[in-house]
Amino acid sequence: MAKNTHCRYCGSTRLVQFLSLGEQPPSNSFLRPDQLALERRYPLDVYLCEGCSLVQLLDVVPSSEIFNDYLYLASSSKALKAHYAALAGQVTERFGLRAGDVVVDIGCNDGVLLSGYPLAGLQRVGVEPSKVADYAEAAGFKVVRGFFGPNAADEIVVTYGKAKVVTATNVFPHVDDIGSFTDGVPRLLADDGIFIIEASYLVDLIEQTLFDTIYHEHLCYLSLTPMVPFFARHGLQIFHVERVPFGASGPALRVWAQKTGGPHPTQPTVARMLADEETWGVSRLPRYQAYTAQVESVKRDLLALIAQARATGAVVGGYGAPAKGNTLLNYMGLDAKTIVCIAETNPIKQGLLTPGSHIPVVSEEEFLRIMPAYALLLTWNYLDFFIKNSGYLQAGGRFIVPLPTPRIVAGPPRS
Repeated sequence: MAKNTHCRYCGSTRLVQFLSLGEQPPSNSFLRPDQLALERRYPLDVYLCEGCSLVQLLDVVPSSEIFNDYLYLASSSKALKAHYAALAGQVTERFGLRAGDVVVDIGCNDGVLLSGYPLAGLQRVGVEPSKVADYAEAAGFKVVRGFFGPNAADEIVVTYGKAKVVTATNVFPHVDDIGSFTDGVPRLLADDGIFIIEASYLVDLIEQTLFDTIYHEHLCYLSLTPMVPFFARHGLQIFHVERVPFGASGPALRVWAQKTGGPHPTQPTVARMLADEETWGVSRLPRYQAYTAQVESVKRDLLALIAQARATGAVVGGYGAPAKGNTLLNYMGLDAKTIVCIAETNPIKQGLLTPGSHIPVVSEEEFLRIMPAYALLLTWNYLDFFIKNSGYLQAGGRFIVPLPTPRIVAGPPRS
């Protein structure tokens, strides 16, 4: 494992740790029972750069340990698939995409966003370093295998042409050498092209105590304040920004950028968010120290809620096996003695054990057969969707919702 000594955005060495979630294994490294002895843990500590206000991890897990056996399939979430389809539709209409235009999704996973474009005839190209690229290719998309940077950008331009749209959803915060990554974007974009980032927003993470979105794959926690000068140094200009209530890891920040001097006028949203972040305290350490105290409070309250459920003799399971759920399980010290199993729709996770906590992952059908009285909802950001669609709730189960505030949610009364 490497440990950075300089900020990824500005190069400052004024880096202050404000939160430690202990030593944890990579959150997507689900295990077979015969792999337990090989499991490794790494520090999960969070720092504030006092030079530019970027919040980040300094300990970097080798990319091979994260992506070689990557098990996340974005299309396994119906809610997330609909979310990306809405974004692709919005982009198509707003920027007048036409047949033949090149659209590129960096970190395309199984092709979930590329499949959402409603217009036929687009050249849909993905970039994906993990083995889930097989799924994107099987869906008919062109995929450049590997990590994005100037070389990958040049390869795409030579093969397909300049891109009208480049997206990087739930990807930009994952990159250690983010300077090289960002250098590739202007090389790939057409002169009127747009670059769209979507990722968890730091302000939401702090205000709602969403510490589970902190894991080794997520190296940076985005706010607009450090991004504007960073983009400018790499030939990009942010022209619009918005907060969206739903994303891959909860509420998200969506950033719209273009090549410096591009045709899209800068919207008032940019200056407004910068001012809001300054007022909020994005550069002030006490803001983050208060967050640490709140994380510890949530831990106490959630463990008490689980203990109360178990004290009645009830069996407790888990619902959903996202990467962020493993941060929560390991920080809480929960394991198979407390959580008997976890329901998951992604078939390639079923039959495996969660990293660190070693809880069996089962299908929804098997979970309903076991029927724990309570289920810790690790995919809490899909709560509204599950209230309407969960067979577990409809069968009389109850969710223990961990965040933003630990609470129990039951389904509608059965007739």
